[in-house]
Amino acid sequence: MTSLFVGIYGLFLVLVGVRGNAGALTDELSEDAPQYLPWLIAIVVLALMSEFEGTKTLVKPFALLLLLNFGLSNFETIQSEVSKVYNLSMDGENHE
Repeated sequence: MTSLFVGIYGLFLVLVGVRGNAGALTDELSEDAPQYLPWLIAIVVLALMSEFEGTKTLVKPFALLLLLNFGLSNFETIQSEVSKVYNLSMDGENHE
């Protein structure tokens, strides 16, 4: 699971670098980071717990509940942020 997070983060950084809009990305992330910090902490804790054999079976249902709760409680925010990132990526594409 940890390698999955590292892989997703690496792909994300490559895409930001290719698009050339890292400044806009960091501005957006600094605005929204406090809102997502508790969720990030919960995901990291579950990822760390999944590394141990004794807690691996307990992590799967909690991870599913965490993702379901996150998606349902923040649906409009997620939709808005995806739209912002998409628009920023399209702006970077048009200027090149």
